[in-house]
Amino acid sequence: MARRRLVFPYRHTKNGRHGKIYRCSNQIFKPHFIFAHKSCQNTFSTFEKALAFLENEFDKLDDRLDESPSLFPLERDRKHYHELELRLKLETDKASLWQAVDFYIAHHKRKKLEPHSVNECIEKFIASRIASNASTSQIRNLLKHCRRFAITFGNRRIHEIEASEIEHWFTSQKDQNTGTLWQPKTRKNYRGSLVAMSLYARKILKAIPSTGEETEFQKTSCPKIHAKSEVEIYTPDQIKRILDAAIDRDIDLIPIIVLGAFMGLRLTECHGEDLQRRKLHWEDFMWEDSYLALWGQKVNTKASRHIPIPQNVKLWLKPFLNLKGEIWRLKCSFDEKFAAIKRIAEVESVYDGLRHGYASYRIQILRGEIDKLAEEMGNSREEIFRSYKRNVTDQRALQWFGINPPKVESPRNLIQLL
Repeated sequence: MARRRLVFPYRHTKNGRHGKIYRCSNQIFKPHFIFAHKSCQNTFSTFEKALAFLENEFDKLDDRLDESPSLFPLERDRKHYHELELRLKLETDKASLWQAVDFYIAHHKRKKLEPHSVNECIEKFIASRIASNASTSQIRNLLKHCRRFAITFGNRRIHEIEASEIEHWFTSQKDQNTGTLWQPKTRKNYRGSLVAMSLYARKILKAIPSTGEETEFQKTSCPKIHAKSEVEIYTPDQIKRILDAAIDRDIDLIPIIVLGAFMGLRLTECHGEDLQRRKLHWEDFMWEDSYLALWGQKVNTKASRHIPIPQNVKLWLKPFLNLKGEIWRLKCSFDEKFAAIKRIAEVESVYDGLRHGYASYRIQILRGEIDKLAEEMGNSREEIFRSYKRNVTDQRALQWFGINPPKVESPRNLIQLL
């Protein structure tokens, strides 16, 4: 009897399972079937061996689950799973049963989960940032943001905290000084720190399941920062009260305040706290030529610049001329000491008020020479336009740069300091 002619790809069915055998150009036969959305195949020198492979694999799937690619046999009849598939398509966006299983596994798989409390995550996150040589200012901000969050959630397991709880925490936080709700910029800063902490907790600590989605911290809304409004600055009267308070209570602050208000230096350029670059020294002042040589201090480009020294600055800094070395020698935080002086002077804090005040009053003295002011302040023309107040009068500008120290040989308590 003649052998029946085979047609390729040859289809083979057994016990409801389907496979195919392909004949390749080099007379190699390739059996192939799909199981659990995965392709299973092999190659053989004869058709008979390829067919035997399919038979053997189908038998293993049905009879010997320990040798099968799957350890999950069906527990119900096919009609039950068909009904589940139909329900998914009707009640979702035509999702399949396979997609539903993938989603469930991604969201509930706990093999790699290593539960940590928020306090534990924060401690290890900060330690990792320190080990990575993050700047001191960055570490300080991360500690500030994370520890405040830990007051409420510190003992909770981080993977159990939901986005709605975090969102409610953000919207209920108030400024400790004014009692007002956080501004969008504050919320955004805190959110950035907490998101970074949560990503570390998920990727490194395995404290948050890797579901392929955002963490609950990332799911919280990111506040929109509206277009920058006109800057606020100190008035001549306010800066005089601040300096008077410094004379009376904290002499160390005078050089920093004077350089910020009357020469436009960034406060970090003056005191150099938490910065990994050379700090400002008294030797940088060229008194005879009336300029300050500021080397490598600009935040972005580290460009050098020469800043003219006004007459009132010479008068304010005259008692300090014998000092050598760094201008700010204290280890304590300048920001805290400056905030205390402003409270004593009963002057409300203004963001970057000294530098913005310099720009606003100096532009009047320079009669609008933006390029010259930009060179003095180490900024672009665009940034200068954003950094000064528009309604400053010539009279106010003269008052600002006309603020001189009291007419005494030295400010009160300065002799003891020196």
